[in-house]
Amino acid sequence: MWDYTDKVMEHFLHPRNVGDIEDPDGVGEVGNITCGDALKLYIKLDADKQRVVDVKFQTFGCASAIASASALTEMAKGKPLAEAAALTNQDIA
Repeated sequence: MWDYTDKVMEHFLHPRNVGDIEDPDGVGEVGNITCGDALKLYIKLDADKQRVVDVKFQTFGCASAIASASALTEMAKGKPLAEAAALTNQDIA
């Protein structure tokens, strides 16, 4: 059995920013054919298209996939677009 940290469990049990965004500025989709996880990420930018003002996700997957998507949305929201786009899986971990 996996041994998740308290922070991972908090994001899994109470994920932030779940859902979609009406009229998003961007939508990304990714999946893992091996384990079956799938993620759809929606972003909304400010009027100048320079800063992430909202980000939401829909996911199908395990606890760590849900927690990671939730954490990613928290990290990206409010950041300049270039900074949000540069986030890596290591940043999320």
